[in-house]
Amino acid sequence: MTVTGIVMLVLLAATVGIFTWSVRKRVKTLMAMGKRDRFGDWWERFDKFLTVMMGQKKMFKEKVDVPAGIVHALIFWGFLILLLRSINVVGSAFTADGHWDLFFWAPAISHAYTLLKDLTEAVVALMVGYNIFRRAVLKPERLTINWDGYTVLGLIFTLMITDFLFDGASFANPERMANPDVAAEANAAVIGVLVSKAYAAMGLSAGALSAIAQVFYWMHVVALFFFLNYLPYSKHMHVLSVAPNVFFFNNKKGFPLSTPADLEKEFEKEVPQVGASKLEDLPWTQILNAFTCTECGRCALNCPAHLTEKPLNPKEMMEVWKHHIDEVQPFILGCKPAEERDKLKPMIEQLEPEAIWACTTCRSCEENCPVMNEYVNSFVDVRRYLTLIESNFPTELNKVFKNLENKSNPWGLPMGDREKWCEDLDLPKMSTWERETPPEILFWVGCAGAYDDASIKTARALVKILRAAKVDFAILGNEEGCTGDVARRLGNEYLYQIQAQANIETFKGYGITKILVMCPHCLQTIGNEYPDLGGKYEVIHHTQFINKLIAEGRLPLEKPCEKKVTYHDSCYLGRYNGIYDEPREILTSIQGTTLVEAHRSRELGFCCGAGGGWFWMEEEPEHRMNAERSKQLLETNPDLVATACPWCKVMIRDGVAGHGKDDNVAVRDLAEIVADSLPSA
Repeated sequence: MTVTGIVMLVLLAATVGIFTWSVRKRVKTLMAMGKRDRFGDWWERFDKFLTVMMGQKKMFKEKVDVPAGIVHALIFWGFLILLLRSINVVGSAFTADGHWDLFFWAPAISHAYTLLKDLTEAVVALMVGYNIFRRAVLKPERLTINWDGYTVLGLIFTLMITDFLFDGASFANPERMANPDVAAEANAAVIGVLVSKAYAAMGLSAGALSAIAQVFYWMHVVALFFFLNYLPYSKHMHVLSVAPNVFFFNNKKGFPLSTPADLEKEFEKEVPQVGASKLEDLPWTQILNAFTCTECGRCALNCPAHLTEKPLNPKEMMEVWKHHIDEVQPFILGCKPAEERDKLKPMIEQLEPEAIWACTTCRSCEENCPVMNEYVNSFVDVRRYLTLIESNFPTELNKVFKNLENKSNPWGLPMGDREKWCEDLDLPKMSTWERETPPEILFWVGCAGAYDDASIKTARALVKILRAAKVDFAILGNEEGCTGDVARRLGNEYLYQIQAQANIETFKGYGITKILVMCPHCLQTIGNEYPDLGGKYEVIHHTQFINKLIAEGRLPLEKPCEKKVTYHDSCYLGRYNGIYDEPREILTSIQGTTLVEAHRSRELGFCCGAGGGWFWMEEEPEHRMNAERSKQLLETNPDLVATACPWCKVMIRDGVAGHGKDDNVAVRDLAEIVADSLPSA
């Protein structure tokens, strides 16, 4: 073996050894975390891996800073292409003449790859230059600008330039060009040849050119090996962790919250542990998320709480987790005595409670994260600890929890009043159902539909639609109870499970399998979260059901709606359950309706501010989310704002009124709009 080969072997062994040791620490940390099942559904995971990671799909979602996504995608694809070049560079050290061609068996492929490699390196170098300019001059607010970013960009740029300078020196050297393989490579290396002409113009000797080539060759190798071992300690560790992070994404239908172990048994313990107060309480997926966070700030750029000046920045929260992982990792790995850990500030104290409570659980951060990180589950886990163990939650929630516990609705209104909204409608009830066969569908009215005046109008409109389409349905009436959505999102998992189990028992008693809801939160909770407690049902939202009735010709939409309408996407209907088209298809099926889209719509829709229990908490008047969302909708200059969620309807109605537009712009549920287009009875 040549001296070059021996040196390369030593460097390679050291690099691989240090890299393995560094990654092993990270893997052992993951294994020490809480469990979360992310296995199965392999084809779906592989598809997401191909589209999100390899295809960089989410990099092209952003509308504000479009070049950033394109630049990142080009650098990423460039790295994939240049992996072969890195193998080639390292492998050439073990050959007698210092030249090794991966495609020696196929000259045509070799020439094509050499051309592709040169062009790719040029593109990557330009993209790196743009990123340096962006950080140094443009300085977008969402970025964390530090020397870590500049270091990585500098290393990438060094790899590109040293390869060109190495190639140029080789191609300018007549002794090297005497090798037919090197000469053949030069024929395809368009940029390498241009650099070689610059060397030739200097009139350097063959020996000098050989020395220059060696200098840039080893600079390239050292930069490559240093880069590899720098990654595990950099925010750019996502280069290593993004593949498993995307592959093990949460692919459960509706992205349900995790369900803790038996709470009754947990509370029997002397020191119960519910939710997350220390790092090990978080699942391994959350720690992998922290490793993978690119600190790009897309989460913050689309967080309604952050954009309305609440003390929440999802990116900064992830950075807190990252920092805490570095602090705690030596104790987890046994490198430091456990008693010294008591000197550290616990995780729960490093997170600002105000930030945790500011989250509306809208999933906008998750939808826009290019590496598919999760936030909501972790925020709710921390809320569970604060609520159930520390009783540390906003004071206004005391009344909400008491109302839910005693009256099974957040207003605390009498349970016997759940049927008052339909006293004059003579609706069939499950308690008085006399036919042998159950109804086609159970109409789950929900707390808002039963008690809130605005939502009662929606419920009555839906009844009109069901009767017009001759749908066989029934209600539970006073036997309904809150689904538990409010309690769960606010961290009161114990109360949620009590409410959920009560409803599941009611469903079981009547043999209910198909449920129609008018609230996206009920859709999410009953349809996607009750299964963890043994309640599995076919749950359909009223926009899906109405659209199906229209498609089947069961609804005669005769009266036109000569209005310009903008539709507000509910977070729990859209980002959680992927229902975007059905509401719009309903609107376009009504004669005379002109549908206009808000700037933020569909997946990029903006939360109304009611989710995550915020309907029951008080916002500062000058920073209300519903005011911001209503402003966005009013920018379309509509006659009518259509909603598909009881809570959205109230929030948007109040927001429109706050802008002084309530006399000119109506806010109505889709069910009301459809009911108005039906022929008069």
